[in-house]
Amino acid sequence: MSFPRHRPSDPAFSMAWRLFRELHDAPSPERAEQLVAWLGQDPGHVRALDEALTLWALAGASVVEAAREAGAQPLLQ
Repeated sequence: MSFPRHRPSDPAFSMAWRLFRELHDAPSPERAEQLVAWLGQDPGHVRALDEALTLWALAGASVVEAAREAGAQPLLQ
């Protein structure tokens, strides 16, 4: 098992998380362009976004599994 290179206290991870969350919550061409521009600034930004997306997916999977175990239908966005 590999461990993430970035931590929530890492500025690149924090920015990746913020940019992704903003784009997810209120999609717009401007927000997408901002994320793409930021990703192009440094290869580490791509890794940070990958780790933020992994965290997002794992959190979603845990919600689905908990709801399934409780016999409920999860509400996912």
